Amino acid sequence: AGRVALAVGPRPATWDLERAWLQKAGPVPVLIRCYRHKGTRQWDFVVRAVRELSAAGHRVAVALVQDRRSVLEPAAWAAMAERVVPQINGVAEWIEVGHAINRVKWGLWDLADYRKLVEPMVELRAAYPNLRWMGPAGIDFEYLHVLGALKVLPPGFTFDALSHHLYVDRRGAPESPQGRFAALEKFALARALARTSPQCADRLIVSEVNWPILGTHEWSPVGSPYTHPGQVLGPPNVTADAYANYMVRYLLQATCSGLVERVYWWRLAAHGFGLVDERAEPWQARPAWPALLQLLNTVGGATFERNLPAPTRRHLHLIRRAEGERVVIGYTWADAPLEPAGFTFARAETRAGSPASSTQLSGAPLYFRGVSL
Repeated sequence: AGRVALAVGPRPATWDLERAWLQKAGPVPVLIRCYRHKGTRQWDFVVRAVRELSAAGHRVAVALVQDRRSVLEPAAWAAMAERVVPQINGVAEWIEVGHAINRVKWGLWDLADYRKLVEPMVELRAAYPNLRWMGPAGIDFEYLHVLGALKVLPPGFTFDALSHHLYVDRRGAPESPQGRFAALEKFALARALARTSPQCADRLIVSEVNWPILGTHEWSPVGSPYTHPGQVLGPPNVTADAYANYMVRYLLQATCSGLVERVYWWRLAAHGFGLVDERAEPWQARPAWPALLQLLNTVGGATFERNLPAPTRRHLHLIRRAEGERVVIGYTWADAPLEPAGFTFARAETRAGSPASSTQLSGAPLYFRGVSL
């Protein structure tokens, strides 16, 4: 419970609609970004959204997102934090300091720049001890930057959790290895960093992940560099169907591993990478949206017991629901499908919750209900 979370993007014109969609997922934890460059109007709307979501039963995290001016004019960055943090004290659960700190496009050119972002937070942390702080919010499998950022934190400041934007393979599956490290191994290594660093508590939170969706052009986080004439190198994105499969598998591997406290999916509504296409009229759910609802409705409050024995490149997650029913969620990323073995079940459901026409494992997760071992 509470390990699968969503990021939202509150804007006055669409906030009521986005909240209506969010309500379908139940009181999941939620993350909102507060952008320095967008000014006081956006900051104040974030505060309003935090209060509304907290009143509706959501645990809310706020990410403080920098730009280059945040470094060049430290008072501008501090002004945002000093305006927002006191107003969300008592209603927000987490504050994340920084965003993709190892990417110069987000305004930080070295680790000394990140230290400047954290310095104003020292007094705020002391003034509001009930708030929890996470960071350093690096991105991708570049953990040397994470270690470096933790080491430059100002005296008197530590994180209550290590947060990271952990993408695995934006063109492929969460099981795709980078050297010897696929998603599971990257979770383990990041958790090891949190456990061994004196600047951080032993907790790991994935504060951003998604897959870019094919055909969304400049709205895709990886598509825009390839939209210029003469630079098309082939589609770097995945289909909406593959996105749904990868999302469920990523969430299951993160949560069932016991290594990751929470995953914030970025995000509910966005044309290039969201569970819902906000440029459609009306907004249109992608396959990942019913897949997420099926996951939450079936095992959102359940307990992972263990993985059942399965051949290489297959997963069979055994999960016990609160009322005692056992569920197995199975999938494979091997080329050949496979019939599950070692248990009986009352029925099988698809990724979206409908009756399954086949019980062979494939890349699309299957839910086996009423399991007996």
